Amino acid sequence: MKLKLFIVILLFFCITTQAQFGVENIITNEAANANTVFAADMDGDGDIDVLSASQGDDTLAWYENLDGEGTFSDEHIITNNLDSTRYINGADMDGDGDIDVLSTTIVDNLVVWFENLDGLGNFSPQNIITSNLVSPKMVLAEDIDSDGDMDVLIASRLDNKITWFENLDGLGTFGPQHIITSNASSVDSVYYADLDGDGIKDVLGNRNSNGQPFWLKHLDGLGTFGPEQQITDQTNSSNYIIAHDLDGDDYTDIIITEFTGDIIGWYKNTDGLGTFGLRQIITTEVDAPRVIYATDLDNDGDIDILSASQADDKVAWYENTDGLGNFGPQQIISLYADGPMSVYAADLDGDGYKDAMSASIIDYKIAWYKNLTYLDTEDHTLEQLYVYPNPVQNILYIENPTNLILSHIQIFDLLGRVVLSEKSNTNQLNISHLKGGVFYIIIETELGVLTRKMIKK
Repeated sequence: MKLKLFIVILLFFCITTQAQFGVENIITNEAANANTVFAADMDGDGDIDVLSASQGDDTLAWYENLDGEGTFSDEHIITNNLDSTRYINGADMDGDGDIDVLSTTIVDNLVVWFENLDGLGNFSPQNIITSNLVSPKMVLAEDIDSDGDMDVLIASRLDNKITWFENLDGLGTFGPQHIITSNASSVDSVYYADLDGDGIKDVLGNRNSNGQPFWLKHLDGLGTFGPEQQITDQTNSSNYIIAHDLDGDDYTDIIITEFTGDIIGWYKNTDGLGTFGLRQIITTEVDAPRVIYATDLDNDGDIDILSASQADDKVAWYENTDGLGNFGPQQIISLYADGPMSVYAADLDGDGYKDAMSASIIDYKIAWYKNLTYLDTEDHTLEQLYVYPNPVQNILYIENPTNLILSHIQIFDLLGRVVLSEKSNTNQLNISHLKGGVFYIIIETELGVLTRKMIKK
């Protein structure tokens, strides 16, 4: 009887009741220098469509979910007349019940919005919110002054500002800028969340020049903010910041990326009043992390983390294993996004599970990855796929009792280099040419992706 060997040290994927993700589904590979992906129902048909901002061709576009199952149309261009689009977001800016589009441009210094004219995804020309910021990077739609309509919150990098603009009439007519801070040196990101438990959302930001994230208390719910309060001095390279309750205590915690430090970490809100503890590491297995997204990916009721790291081409996720903020190992969703700059999560195929999306700047690609959680809880088919022997000398066997179709098998060394690639439905690999050491094998199947550690004698 052949020896069946579980490989018990999992680097990327756990094969129990956790989310797993399928192979890459390319929405487009013509979004030149794609840097942001977003998802919303743009045409009012009840399913989730995808939007992108591509800096190289100055284009904002959306892609219709044709069947509600993740089959997407070619691009519908919202505009290609901006100069270096940096960000895209969607929200109802004029109170008519459909999703409009917001964007920033870092060359002509515009923050703009486009009206969804008919609720079907046909858009107006640009409406300028402001042209008086220097290199605006991120724009969020939030009701800052508690009057029931969407204002905008903006981080602008080269003038070191976080500002907000009031939606004066609820129809998308915006007033002058309100400066929240002009001391956010080289700010890259901004976020809006209640950090002190008073029921009013506060503002978070980062200083990319010295890496110190901070928050500002929203004093009155009308758009008046207090002074900056430093979250931590443990980092000098913070480039992205978000906030969610990671440990189930109903206090909003902070999650950041450290671009040059190659870290994703979080800070516990210790008292619910905005006092934060020491950094807790989520992962160091990222090279130049760009963006993180927080949501429940495995449907277990707590918040997991999704990440894009540019230099190692990784789209990955991290399970909140106990709902207390203890995260499992990095689980790679894809290594095929060349320079991923953005990730997002939404249910694209209507099965009740949030799928992952990525935008990658080098290969011009917008892609999505099906969340296969249900396979773990209902089928367990992937559990029956084994590799042996381990350690191995010459021939590595793949036992496949359920006859899954194996579409792509790759072996990586510890530096992330591909040392073997096989695009065939095979059950054995000749690895005699490899030097001894530790490797990782990634097997793409019709039902998802399996990753295992392998030792070569």
